[in-house]
Amino acid sequence: MRRLNVALIGFLAVGVAAMGCGGGAAEAEGEEGAPVVEMSAPTTQLRPLLDQVETDTRLVAVLRGPGQIGYLPPRSTRQGGDIVTTFTIQNTSTGPLAGFKVNEFWYDDNGDTLTGGQYRMKRPLFTDEVVQVTLRVPRNSRATRSNYEFSHQGGAVEATEFEEMAEPTAIVEDGVLTEVVPEEEEEAP
Repeated sequence: MRRLNVALIGFLAVGVAAMGCGGGAAEAEGEEGAPVVEMSAPTTQLRPLLDQVETDTRLVAVLRGPGQIGYLPPRSTRQGGDIVTTFTIQNTSTGPLAGFKVNEFWYDDNGDTLTGGQYRMKRPLFTDEVVQVTLRVPRNSRATRSNYEFSHQGGAVEATEFEEMAEPTAIVEDGVLTEVVPEEEEEAP
């Protein structure tokens, strides 16, 4: 009985594969009884698509393998029903980090995970760029400590806590990127 089932399944698989490859369709036959298949050129051209891309968009080679960042100690505050954590992060790697991601986990006294949040940058984090990232997670009265994990598309990220850092060049809050314009110094009269 088992051999019959295996043989039946094999026969059906071969039949489906033959139909998928055009084996059962009524086609015109050319010389020597071989089916004639008409080929057509691709309808999508790459050049017009590239011409439509915005001029300030550019492709960059990103870092593969472990990356390095520096960050200031995160600041967590309570705002309404949320815990809001703000990071200032600087890419200290030799290349841009694509898909840079921050995961935040909150734990209770027993070490059980209560809640967490995640942020992923939609653009590369360039070398020496400083960004400010804000995470919001639901507030839980049992949350006593948190842990942070950093990663990127090409692998893990080694994080080093800094005591001081340059002002952010960009702020990311709730998935919205805002460029920071440096304040102009006032001239003395």
